[in-house]
Amino acid sequence: MTAFWMTLNFVLLLLAFYLILHLYQRIRLLQDKDQDSQGTQQLLAEHMEAVRLENEQFLSDLRVLLNERASAESVKPSRAKRTRKTSKVKNENHEEASAIDSSDNEKKFSAILSQEKEELNKTATTSKQNATSETSADKWVPPIDDVQDMIEESPYLQATRLKEKGYSITDIAKEMNRGKGEIELLLKLQGKVQS
Repeated sequence: MTAFWMTLNFVLLLLAFYLILHLYQRIRLLQDKDQDSQGTQQLLAEHMEAVRLENEQFLSDLRVLLNERASAESVKPSRAKRTRKTSKVKNENHEEASAIDSSDNEKKFSAILSQEKEELNKTATTSKQNATSETSADKWVPPIDDVQDMIEESPYLQATRLKEKGYSITDIAKEMNRGKGEIELLLKLQGKVQS
């Protein structure tokens, strides 16, 4: 009995050492992850600072460009008036050209539309012709008078019928082209079904 308790104590001691080792490894792993996360946070902070500085530089460059553009526009107002007049003339010419193009487009569209209608009419007439020829084919019915249904007896019924005629199990197996064990099983089922 003492040997049993000592063995049990030894096994429990080994289990305790294993658990301590396992927990120590997990703590070490968590500490490594914590250090990695601190490094990642530091890298992220540095990156955010670099992005902020880049954005500030971009905004300052943009302000400079906007100021230059505003000063350039204030210096040349007469040129802007001339460009507005020429753009009005160009718009009028463009509207006249688009009106001419739209009438041409309407003619082309109506021609294409009429062609499509003709094609649809042709396909409709051919489909009607095909439908009438199919209806005559649909009227054909295969000759069913020559078909005779064959009903086979189940192996169970065949075996019982042959057994009643006085055949042996071997003869029944040969007659039915089945195994001797299968016939024995069928005949045993017959006895259980009848009783």
